[in-house]
Amino acid sequence: MMQVQLGMEGDIPKRSQSAGTYEWWYFDAIDELQDLAITIILFDGMPMSPYWLEAMPNANAEDYRGYAISLYRNGKKIAGYVHHVNQHDIYMNDDELIIQMGDVTMQRTKDHVYKISIDTFFPHSTNSIKGVFSFIPITANNVNEHKGEGNHCWRLIAPMCEVQGELSIRQYQDESESLVFSGHGYHDCNSGDDALDADYDDWYWGRIPLDEHRTLIYYHYPPCSRHAAFSIAFIADSEHGIRQVEDCSIQLNDVNMTFSLMKIAQTIEISGFISGEPIDLKLTNVNTMEFGPFYYRYATVIQSPQSGSTPFHGISEYFNAHRLRSPLVRSMIKTPMQRV
Repeated sequence: MMQVQLGMEGDIPKRSQSAGTYEWWYFDAIDELQDLAITIILFDGMPMSPYWLEAMPNANAEDYRGYAISLYRNGKKIAGYVHHVNQHDIYMNDDELIIQMGDVTMQRTKDHVYKISIDTFFPHSTNSIKGVFSFIPITANNVNEHKGEGNHCWRLIAPMCEVQGELSIRQYQDESESLVFSGHGYHDCNSGDDALDADYDDWYWGRIPLDEHRTLIYYHYPPCSRHAAFSIAFIADSEHGIRQVEDCSIQLNDVNMTFSLMKIAQTIEISGFISGEPIDLKLTNVNTMEFGPFYYRYATVIQSPQSGSTPFHGISEYFNAHRLRSPLVRSMIKTPMQRV
């Protein structure tokens, strides 16, 4: 149903040049003290774009490259951008990787630090940001493993990062404030060769710190007419590296109807074993950060009998890929194509 790849090699561009293939690099970071959060995605092919979907099965990724950025404060989105780009480049040499999508660039240095620069100071923008971030992976070892099979590949690369950055926020043409960002972060990559709902209808994903040294990462596909439920989870540990949760069970609770008429669980229970020791974790979505006609993004915390409550927040998402088939949903997200 889904391929899973662990390790730094997941950064290496692997999308074929065939029509319908896509690849994206995802980063998020949270500054707990200032209640700031940011998500950054660079796309080599944008499988959520209505223009891409209309061009399928002949969509070429080179024609739909771009980025998506969202900045949040106090759990609310204060700036966001989804742009197709005219100028782009993907460069790989030895251990160095540079991905440039318009005015957003990610560089992985030879010592495996990710440096991301952003500049959305466009004319007539209501809210703009300019910033530079460094994502420094925190792992004890670097495994490179492959698990499972399917049209979509989730490449879990750096589930725990220290993040440092500086950013400026501008309202229209006036710079309103400058901030120094310090917090925890995450990085993965996804790729595929078919429509996102080729293997499943919807999914839940999240990364939530357990404490200063451990982070939970999970994926869950609820059952549908084509397959049974699929659940997988890992705990990234600064001492032990990335370990899979054995006999993983994910239960969805407190299912509510959203404004966009989707039924989404507000609490999730994850159980299983790590190195033979049982774990029992309860995830609670404490705040809706962003929502649309086919997805929700939440600030999430974890409670467990072992650790009680934790002050760390993570980011969780619900994504309904099947909704992208709907002409109504496509019309709702089909704004004039913006190229920068």
